[in-house]
Amino acid sequence: MSDTDTAPGRIALRLPRERELRLWAGVVLFAFVTTHLLNHALGIFGVGVLEAVQAWRIWVWQSPVGTGLLYGAFLVHALLALKRLTTRRISRMPLEDLVQIALGLAIPYFLIGHVLGTRITAYYGYSESYTEVLARIWQGDQFKQILLLLCAWTHGCIGIGQTLRSRKFYPRWRDLLILSTGMLPTLALAGFFAAGREIAAIGYTPAPLKVNDTIALLALGQRLLLGFAGLLALVALVMFLRVLLRLRSGSITIRYVGHGTFKIPRGTTVLEASRANGIPHPAQCGGRGRCSTCRVAITSDPSALSSPHIAERAMLERISAPGNVRLACQLRPDHDLSVQILLPIVPTGMRGRSGDDLYRWGAEREITALFVDIRAFNSMTRLQVPYDIVLLMNRFVQEMTQAAEAHGGRVDAFAADGLIAIFGLDDDKGQGAYNAVRAAQDMLKSVEELNTEFGAALAMPLRVGIGIHSGNAIIARVGDTQRGMRLVALGETVTIAGRLEAATKDHLTDCLISEEAVQRSGLTLRRQNGKNLHIVGRDKPIALYTLDEAAVPAE
Repeated sequence: MSDTDTAPGRIALRLPRERELRLWAGVVLFAFVTTHLLNHALGIFGVGVLEAVQAWRIWVWQSPVGTGLLYGAFLVHALLALKRLTTRRISRMPLEDLVQIALGLAIPYFLIGHVLGTRITAYYGYSESYTEVLARIWQGDQFKQILLLLCAWTHGCIGIGQTLRSRKFYPRWRDLLILSTGMLPTLALAGFFAAGREIAAIGYTPAPLKVNDTIALLALGQRLLLGFAGLLALVALVMFLRVLLRLRSGSITIRYVGHGTFKIPRGTTVLEASRANGIPHPAQCGGRGRCSTCRVAITSDPSALSSPHIAERAMLERISAPGNVRLACQLRPDHDLSVQILLPIVPTGMRGRSGDDLYRWGAEREITALFVDIRAFNSMTRLQVPYDIVLLMNRFVQEMTQAAEAHGGRVDAFAADGLIAIFGLDDDKGQGAYNAVRAAQDMLKSVEELNTEFGAALAMPLRVGIGIHSGNAIIARVGDTQRGMRLVALGETVTIAGRLEAATKDHLTDCLISEEAVQRSGLTLRRQNGKNLHIVGRDKPIALYTLDEAAVPAE
């Protein structure tokens, strides 16, 4: 969803700034919560450790700069989040967004009591030490503190996850991040209970609050709660008035190619219309304009639509979208139009089956591609009986696949006489290139063994060509739900690997490695000046090296 409405023909310059400001304010708050939980987790080792580490945390967050940054971030994030909430339609909102909004609204309720028991009591002259505060909490406020911890952490994780999931580095760190999101609050709760029990065991009693101070704190707490309730009522009123305004502004007709025609209130985004009418429509970033998965093609006249604002325009330029393609989460039509959803949505049953789900919309990764192909395969098929050739091909594919997977590779695609393997999806860039070279060595050894095994049955010796190249590629799941999905690499890197394999015939060698792959693998070269391969469309030729010229250590 757009952060606010954009009038036709006008570019709202403040929209990306508001969104980024809200994001960075949330990052500051998430950093504070993270340090707080890390401090709690150390309670496993005793209250003394908590007190020692808290001194460092107080030095950071209770300094003039830290306090201003923290309170400013809270105010900015809360106000901009409430402002954005007034522009959203709750109907058919994704569950993830509903949970995040509900948790965000619950945080201030639990936070008021926590602030009164820590910072405000310190203002009245009471100790703010971990021992003192924890003793007061342990007397009957544990449940609210646990809920505050879980609400704040989960709310932050959802927001950070929605921001990172479309980033290039996210697939590599996804598992570690997911593990951290579960481990840190668990350890924090364990430290909280361990320290609380230690304080209870030694019989520590917190300093009692004076009667006047207690009355003042209760009155302040009530005023804060009433103020928060009033703010929520104001937000609800604005949302209600916006609904009335939409209803009074009339409706328009939107036709979805393949889904039918629907009437929607004027000013509704196309993505909101899809959700309201139960039309499957992907939106990986949750409708924040940070990805292009919700894009649609305008099949009616696109010239009458309002111009895209800066954030949408930047994304459309990034994907080189034609003039009739817009982001559904940012487009608020004010007249009838027809659209076609360009990307399919993955069925619920297909999600989360494996790490491949990270690539369901495609992700650009730096990989190493290995292309292996049988030489003179057509001649072999003419000379061999069908049974022999099928038996040989099954063994060949089995051996090549095993060699690739043994070194961390993934078989991308099979051809009649070869296959493509991808390296570097789960490892660092250099390790993927090095593993590809090692896999090529094992593949050539396997070919020798196959020649020994099938020697009497082969009309000619089995020979292969292997090409290895490193570079950027688009990794995506391709296929359909009935016949299965396969992880494939798309782009120039794979094409060049195929060209290197074809060039092995001209250079009378079994394997050619590009200079890019050699550099990333960290291997040394016995000869610095490689042969060159000129490829149409590239300004610079590809420098080639044979497997013998790359000094590969034996294992």
